[in-house]
Amino acid sequence: MQENQEFTADLDFARLQVKDSSYNKQLELDPSLIKNVYNKQERPRNYYCYRHRPDLVKERMADELANEELQKQISKLSLSEQDSIAHIFKTFSEAPPQNRCVILQGILTQCCLTQLSFVSNYIKDLIRIDFIVALPSEISVKILSYLDAISLCQAAQVSKTWKRMADDDVVWHKLCEQHIDKKCYKCGWGLPLLDQKQKRNGKRSALNETSIDSPVVTTCISAADAHNSMKYLHHTSPVSSPSNTNPSTPNTPSYDSQDEIREVKRVRVSEDKTIPLYPDIPFITLEPHKTRPWKEVYSERLVVERNWRKGRYTVRSIKGHTDGILCLQFNEENNRLITGSLDKTVRVWNLDTGELIHVLKGHTRCVQALQFDNVKLITGSMDHTLKLWNYHTGQCLNTLEGHTDGVVSLHFDNRIVASGSADHTIKVWNFSTSKCTTLRGHTAWVNCVVIYQKSQLLSCSDDQTIRIWDLITKTCTKVFDSQETHVASIQCIQPTVLCSVFNSSSANTSHKERSKCNDQDKIDEPIVISGSLDNTIKMWSLETGKCINTLFGHVEGVWSLAADKLRVASGAHDKSVKIWDKDSGKCMHTLVGHGGAVNCVALGDTMIVSGSEDCEIRIWDFKH
Repeated sequence: MQENQEFTADLDFARLQVKDSSYNKQLELDPSLIKNVYNKQERPRNYYCYRHRPDLVKERMADELANEELQKQISKLSLSEQDSIAHIFKTFSEAPPQNRCVILQGILTQCCLTQLSFVSNYIKDLIRIDFIVALPSEISVKILSYLDAISLCQAAQVSKTWKRMADDDVVWHKLCEQHIDKKCYKCGWGLPLLDQKQKRNGKRSALNETSIDSPVVTTCISAADAHNSMKYLHHTSPVSSPSNTNPSTPNTPSYDSQDEIREVKRVRVSEDKTIPLYPDIPFITLEPHKTRPWKEVYSERLVVERNWRKGRYTVRSIKGHTDGILCLQFNEENNRLITGSLDKTVRVWNLDTGELIHVLKGHTRCVQALQFDNVKLITGSMDHTLKLWNYHTGQCLNTLEGHTDGVVSLHFDNRIVASGSADHTIKVWNFSTSKCTTLRGHTAWVNCVVIYQKSQLLSCSDDQTIRIWDLITKTCTKVFDSQETHVASIQCIQPTVLCSVFNSSSANTSHKERSKCNDQDKIDEPIVISGSLDNTIKMWSLETGKCINTLFGHVEGVWSLAADKLRVASGAHDKSVKIWDKDSGKCMHTLVGHGGAVNCVALGDTMIVSGSEDCEIRIWDFKH
């Protein structure tokens, strides 16, 4: 029995080794009492409970206030009463742990209900433990990493220690991992990626901050390249001028996609960081990369996401085309917007300012489709041709001929281009092998083609079918369920993924049932979203070809779709743009303002760009 009591008493103490502590000297006890408590242990006690740990005493200012209040109450008593109370305190403090429990038990048995109620209320706060302070910092950070953003901000207001832990980069990094560019399974919403905007800002700051006199990091080029460029470096201004340091840029005719790769040289740093590796070769030094706190990264994206959820945006209008706009694409990293129109022209715009940069002329009929990357632009027209452009200079580089009717749609991935035509065929152009393959199967206009995972092709047509093609065997591998298909021509398709799906057999499972599954059971299911002139938008499982969900909201035919990992945007003949939650299928917002049918929409992290038959481009910006 005595051994059990001693073991129980030891459990009340946190195992903390304290050396040469003043607090330890104040609580030196009689050796006989220590021997009774610790039996065979000859050394002084080095275990302290949470309330008496010397390193935590300073964290509890409330104990000092309580002691001051207690002293005031005792001072009001007579001297004899004060001596009696002091004797009781001394007896209790000198007693070993198991004897203290016996004394307390005896006192409580003599208390009436009122006194027991006082004890209950008084110890309620005393037995609380500040676990963030008491536990090792690694465990505290692990605990805080399970909180959401609101709870973390509230935790940071508890104390300075809590604020330091709650603002830790590890905690906010995990929060960013759960939300950025994906929908969190716990809270049901996600944050935009904002990668293209950050890349553009990074490039701009690198150009502005780079100088020859900058310290720290030294970029070393080869000796041959350095000697060949010495004259150029000696006769030009410092590197801070982009026009002088980048003779071949996207805005010059000599620009090539490999230029960006060639500009990146191996970075070498001399051992003492002051003596150059090659004294007679000029060096370009760069500023060290500055990282931002993950809390700041999260906060920046949270502002944009709240604007998306609450429908807060600003609208800018760009005009220049003389006829309806049929296709468009924008790139925030390059700050470019390119549009194709019924007026037979392709126009290149500055995305931020709306300034017209180039007008590309060459097609003899309306431009139905376009796509561009950092180097090239490909357009498709009803004049039966596709054209390859250097949109930085406005120069037409090549014309592809092969269709016997107008080109309605196109999509390229690296060196493979697929085009859909009014001649009911799909042509696949391989620039690597200089071969063109024709895919036949549709019985009407092929309104949209998308290369998926490099080896497959998705297509939709006026014949109300969606087909999957194998680009290796050049055959049709799947036709989506005809019983659940649209009842009018399908104008557009968009492959993406659907979150919160726990297996492929749950295609007909409601969103409410999906949200109940465990995190480990949830996966992202590949799907295809289609828009039709029957006023509906449908979501299809790529694996089964079955319809998962049908979105109702537009009152006239849907002409265009755009989707990312969080939402879907659609443009329709009813002159409106609708934003949908991709997982639930609910319409979040309806954007109105166009004076004609919305023929094309493009979706980014911070904005939606739409083109209409009213010759107007509207930019719906959710960041500002």
